[in-house]
Amino acid sequence: MKMYERNPEQRRAAVLIHPMLSSAEGIELCVTNFWGSDVHCFIPDLSGQGEDAAATYHSAAEEAKAIHDVLVEKGCTHLDLGFGASLGGVVLFELLKFKDLTFDHVFFEGVSFYEKAPLLSFVLTQVFLSKHRKAVKDPELSRRKMSEIYGETAGPAMAKRFIAMNEESIRNIIHDCAYVQLPELTPELQKHCVFAYGEKDSDLKQCKNLLPKKYPCAALEVWQGYAHCGRMTVDSENYAAMLKRILEG
Repeated sequence: MKMYERNPEQRRAAVLIHPMLSSAEGIELCVTNFWGSDVHCFIPDLSGQGEDAAATYHSAAEEAKAIHDVLVEKGCTHLDLGFGASLGGVVLFELLKFKDLTFDHVFFEGVSFYEKAPLLSFVLTQVFLSKHRKAVKDPELSRRKMSEIYGETAGPAMAKRFIAMNEESIRNIIHDCAYVQLPELTPELQKHCVFAYGEKDSDLKQCKNLLPKKYPCAALEVWQGYAHCGRMTVDSENYAAMLKRILEG
């Protein structure tokens, strides 16, 4: 994990964890560049992605521990906002387990609620490895397909990151998203948690099944017309403004 820190002199603080195939740069393009300079931001590149592409991703717990250690080292143990999208949400679940960190607001997008899904893990691993091998052989096709889903700004960068990722990282990421370790959250913190999904997100159904049982006080938002983590790249300015309002709330 490689951490980027922005505006360390500011009082309000946020940690923002990117989804698979994105990066700290992706979070800055889609969110924090619209915020100005009045929020102290911690934006990691997870292992195997972004500027840490040469490293192997082993587990969400390991990534969360690395983020936690930076926050503690910097003396920033109270966060106004914790944000995690998809894989970043799985890492954020792990980060919430550290009792020496506190959060005013927590926002998840497209996070998996699958706690034990061996068949899903097997199928998705085969699918992603197949897509990865095709992308390595034909980078231009990968770029076009990613651009069709995530737009011409995010798509090419995502394709490049996918090609750079090693297969062990892919296997470990898929495993983590199929065996999520959901943390215990106090009712008070749940009241300040939002779980958001595009209506076309395949993870939405499982969240609807488990959210009332696991986090009954949390809010669920469903965005019409969007796929998995699609709004962040397609509607970035409004997305960033929404998160800023939550952070300041």
